[in-house]
Order: sequence, then C-alpha cells, then structure tokens
Amino acid sequence: MHRGGTTSGGANPEAGGDDLLHALCDTARLTLRAEMAGFVSAGTTMLAGGGGDALARLAPLLARLDGADGPLVLDAHPHASGLFAGFALAGKAGAPVGRFFITRPSGDALSATDRALFEGFARMAQAQARQAEALASATQQAALYRLLADTTTDTIVRGTLDGVRTYISPSVRTLLGYEPEEMIGRRAAEIVHPDDAAQFGLLMADMRAGRIGVAVSETRQRHRDGSWVWLEAFVKLTYDATGKADGYVASVRNISRRKEAELQLQHLASHDSLTGLANRAFLKSRLDACLAGARDGDAGLALLCLDLDNFKQVNDAGGHAAGDALLCAMAERCRSELGPGDLMARLGGDEFAILHPAPPGDAGLFPAASARRLGERLIAIVSRPFDLPGGPVQVGVSVGIALPPAATPDDLLRRADAALYAAKRQGRGLLVMEGPGNAATV
Repeated sequence: MHRGGTTSGGANPEAGGDDLLHALCDTARLTLRAEMAGFVSAGTTMLAGGGGDALARLAPLLARLDGADGPLVLDAHPHASGLFAGFALAGKAGAPVGRFFITRPSGDALSATDRALFEGFARMAQAQARQAEALASATQQAALYRLLADTTTDTIVRGTLDGVRTYISPSVRTLLGYEPEEMIGRRAAEIVHPDDAAQFGLLMADMRAGRIGVAVSETRQRHRDGSWVWLEAFVKLTYDATGKADGYVASVRNISRRKEAELQLQHLASHDSLTGLANRAFLKSRLDACLAGARDGDAGLALLCLDLDNFKQVNDAGGHAAGDALLCAMAERCRSELGPGDLMARLGGDEFAILHPAPPGDAGLFPAASARRLGERLIAIVSRPFDLPGGPVQVGVSVGIALPPAATPDDLLRRADAALYAAKRQGRGLLVMEGPGNAATV
C-alpha cells in the first residue's frame, strides 16, 4: 500500500502520504506524553520515538488489534514496558489497513481526555491511511494507463473539440515519423490529404456539434518524409463532470497494406488480368453513366469495337504464350493513341472496345469525326510488325464504330459489334461506322 521503511524521530525523506502519517505519530507522542507513537501496515512502518526492537516486542499486541472492537488499552502487559493503547484501522472493504498505537511508561495510565485524544489521532491516522491507499491505487492505475498508451502499437491521441492535439503517444514516431512534441498543439487537418480533407472536416464538425459521439475515419495523412499513409482512426467524444463534451480520444493505426489490398481487389474486379485494360463490366458501367448524361439525343461520345485480324494463325503457330504476348503488345500500342478521356477495355479473346468521348478542346470536332480519326490511327499502328519472343508477327485490326442515341450500353455495344463484323466481311483492316439510322459506312 505504502512505501516500505522504518523511520524514527525525523520526517520521512520520501515525501507523500507517509510524511503526514509520520507527522501525526510525532504529534500524538508529544500531545499524549507517550514514550512511542507509531503506525504499522503491511508496507509501511512509522515510529515517533522508540525503535525497531521495541516494535518487535509489541508484535503480539499489534496482532491482537485486528480482532478488537474499538481501542485496546492494556496496563503493565508482559509485552510492553508499561501502558499500551492500540487501534486497528479498517480500509474501505473492512480489511485492516494498519494499526495506530502509543506506549507509556509503567503506571502512567490514560485519562478520559487522553483516551479521547488518542481515538481522535487514530481516526485521523485511519483517514490518512485510506487517502494514501486511494492515492497509491490511483497512481498505479494512472501508471498502467500511461504504460498502455506509451507502448501500444496504435497511436493514442487526445484532442480538443477544435481538433487541436493535447496528447499523442510515442508510437506516432513509427506511424508518421514525427516526435510527439511536434504534433501537440497542432491539428490533424493540417496533414490530411487534399482529397480526404472535405470528408474529414465534416466528421470533425459533426463531432464538435455533438451530432455523433463515436466515429471511424479513414484518411491519408502526410508522413514526415512526404509520403502519404492511410490511417484508420476510432474517434470518441469525451465529456466533463457536467456531461458537456470537452474533446475527443482517438486510436489510430496504419491501414496502408489493407487499402493496397482493397485497391488491388477492386482493380482485379474491374480490369482484365492479362492486359491490365478495363473489363466488360467496367466499360458498361462507365458507358451507362455517359448515356445517362445524354442531352438532345447526343451523349457526345462514340464506341469503337476492335478485333485482331489473323490472330488465330498466331495462336496456332506459337501457342497461347505467343497469343498472350501479342494481345498485351497490341493493347499497349493502342493505349499510346488514346486521349485522357478515352477508356479501352478487353471484351474477351482478341476483341476490344474503346469508349471515346468528344474531345473538350476541339470545337466543332464531332464525336463521329474524332472517332473515325482514332480508328484510322489504330488500324495504322496495329498493322506494323510486332517483335515477339518467337519472332516478328504481323497482324491487322478491324474497327466498328457506333454512335448514340442508345437506350442501354448493351444496345450500343451490339451495334458497334455489328459494324465491326461488317468491316471484317468487307476485307478486314477496315473501319465501318454505324450511325443512328443503322447505315454502315466505310
């Protein structure tokens, strides 16, 4: 409960509750004209006058105090040189927390006034012992909390309702590369990624207004080395004794690996694993969004369908490895001709599609004319030989183009596909455009 040690005569050099107990014993000895006054517990011994040898002789009497109801006063007992008066001090749960006692020379009895004074001193010793017990428990608890905060792998943050950090645990060194002192007094918003700033600001505003008491946020924050780190923060409002919100506590961890895995899964779900191009599902979702924004029957876009000519011969001669290498090389060439708004997808096998919106900077260049120019460039670059591991290969590509209006992405895809096979039937390496009136033009 207390710091251990035996003192005699002077104040305890280890300041705290023990000092007050020692002063109480010293005052009781002088006031009651006692030979010795003392306090004894499992962890602390305080003596005013006398010494350890006297305490050893009194041990049997001290043991008797635990079963006594009120003070125990004995005259000329064999274990004491004279009068002994003791009092057991009970803790909160009733268990003894210590024993307070005095001794007097033989024949020096306690008067009624002395007895009242003794019991008063005993009560004060009991109150001080309980206070010291509570202080020790609180100190131990605080030390435990500090140990947890300082050693947990998560970073613990305490902040005001305005978002200013008042405490941040040492693990922030690993998390973001800063020393805790560098971040105290500053706001997390200062290092939040610009793309996440608005969402983060709304969360903090909701916390500040008391609209939410617990929240989870995922934001990128800037590491000291300039890189961005994905962080997950479990944030909870805290309240003062009156129930008014006075800040927040957050537990923050690095989730960059998880985010990387999530992005990889999203990419795999929306992209072709061989070429890295978008897949059919992703193309249709993007096309659906474009068609939903159509105005006056014109969505300002064109859809190109492409199919390699003579791909089967390459596959038959060099096997699937050669075919795969050709598909990747062809996709890379075509990508080099695309504009920033174009989306190329692999529909399956050697069939591809390109969603081509009207170039925003080309006034007067309609999607049809722009798409035709793109298709002609693609036919030209794909016709050049491909240098594959098994030797050079030369193929071609046929292109079919469809323009809105279209009720659904499938409708536009079907019409572009029909234009593509019209091009193949007419000799391959050609471009056929199918317009709203279903008129195919080469």
